[in-house]
Amino acid sequence: MRVSKSSGGLTVRAIAGTHNILLGIDLEEAKREGCLGFSIQRARLDPEQKTPVAWRWLPNRLRFPKDVSTGPITTEHSPVQKFRWGDYTVEPGTEYRYRVIARYGRWDTLTPGATVELDLKTESPTARSTAVFFNRGAAASQAYNDMFGAQDPDELEPQARQKALKWLSRGLEEALLAFLAQAEGEGYALHAAIYEFQKPELLEGLVDAAKRGAEVKAVYHHRQAGEKDTTWQKNDKAIAASRLVQSGVQLHQRKAAPQSAISHNKFVVLLQDGEPRAVWTGSTNWTEGAIYGQLNVGHAVYDEAVAGAYERYFQLLFSDSGSGPLKTATRELSSVLDEEELPPGPGIWPILSPQSNDDMLKLYASLCERAHHLMVCAPFALAPALLDVLSSEPVRPGTLRYLLVDKEGSLGKPEQVQLIEGDPSNELGVATTLHTPLHDFQRRLLMTPESFHHDGIHIHSKIIAVDPLGDDPILITGSANYSNNSTRNNDENSLVIRGDLAVADIYATEFMRMFEHYHFRGAVSKENEKRTRSGRAAVDAPLSLREDDSWSERHYVEGSSDALARQLFAGTGAQPPEHG
Repeated sequence: MRVSKSSGGLTVRAIAGTHNILLGIDLEEAKREGCLGFSIQRARLDPEQKTPVAWRWLPNRLRFPKDVSTGPITTEHSPVQKFRWGDYTVEPGTEYRYRVIARYGRWDTLTPGATVELDLKTESPTARSTAVFFNRGAAASQAYNDMFGAQDPDELEPQARQKALKWLSRGLEEALLAFLAQAEGEGYALHAAIYEFQKPELLEGLVDAAKRGAEVKAVYHHRQAGEKDTTWQKNDKAIAASRLVQSGVQLHQRKAAPQSAISHNKFVVLLQDGEPRAVWTGSTNWTEGAIYGQLNVGHAVYDEAVAGAYERYFQLLFSDSGSGPLKTATRELSSVLDEEELPPGPGIWPILSPQSNDDMLKLYASLCERAHHLMVCAPFALAPALLDVLSSEPVRPGTLRYLLVDKEGSLGKPEQVQLIEGDPSNELGVATTLHTPLHDFQRRLLMTPESFHHDGIHIHSKIIAVDPLGDDPILITGSANYSNNSTRNNDENSLVIRGDLAVADIYATEFMRMFEHYHFRGAVSKENEKRTRSGRAAVDAPLSLREDDSWSERHYVEGSSDALARQLFAGTGAQPPEHG
């Protein structure tokens, strides 16, 4: 949901996902002089009366240099000196009122200027149209410490540990189990294709469905690429420890050549009376590391045509189809690849792998090239077709790209990384980890190795969002990494979703939640590198608030990336054109 209001030269646009609200703020240049930032209040609205309940000032992490007060920092006395702010403490399906106040005066005697109030409601993941679920990911250390103290979850008492794991899951595991629970009995079926098929609670979800009388089939990765690939062994061990076989679940090992490929899917088709009704997909493997450690997404799509394509694909995987016939079939099922242009929205199109060529990567690269605003989340190395777009010169004026990667190496060779980082159109967030009890716990989950591909990966969602805040957003999401190997060798799936503003808002706000965390950490890291070189002590946060309006100067340099970002998120700039 998006709401925008203006008053007294101040414009605020609020963009609501399920657990996040992103505020874009713009202030007329004539009002910039003397502005020390923005104070932000939030109140929940009473469902019946629609009146605000319990106003609170949103927190900040920075103080003014001369502020020696102690205790929590809020934007009441430490205003936000940014034109974009994320509130990551809201509840799904809930109405809120926000108040944004421009602040002037002195740091110790702030005075109010223009004020904007607006109401909006977060999306509900219980609605079939917005059934998207992100876990916390590995960037939530401070929030975790506030909830559970600076303790490793494995060192908590059993009840507290379970509460901590549920908090880290943030509804992702629960939503997957709820999806499986829709197979209520005879006449229903669940057909699952899973790479890492190991988490006992999720395997038990299939067992429960079978016990209710539903048909349950599962195909899982069993290729053996070498000594480093132990995923098939872990899958076999988890199955042996479960009740899958005893409950009548039909299992098949996916082991057709080539052995170097991985059966990387994580989807489940729900059928009723033999007809595909819905599909659960996304980036989430069935492991503890996927749920409680790395950033992942699960997405349930209640579209019979889409579910039907996945069901036909499943049957090929379950029969252990060879590479040649499978590539022919996936091309037919990925019909959007035969279009010269992506069909107009709204629409959802599956793209399935392996493919016999790189047409899907060319499609993605073409969309990225035409994007005025781009968000890319990638755990592994991007294909050359995409890297060429991100590193090409000159970039179209007005272009902004936000790149969230697990490692800088995802952006190519050092010279290509330097070119991408040096382009002011690109902002980069890298999964910089911290030494905290939570990270120690997540590191154990991710470094034990779950598979020979996933050691230590903290950013695992695969997202390309093309002009996500515009009127014609295009979203690419699924299991497939944006690489040649994922396209031409692995069993993979992706969805291309066009024209769905609510779903685009969920993905955009979740992306920015993680991007802001890692971008902030990167700023801390760079500041500490400077201090180390100069012999000064390290700090926990970069810099502090400015005592004058100089903080905003760079945001008003015409044509600069900072000025474009100010207008982009507030919705005061030009709308990007449709993508054909």
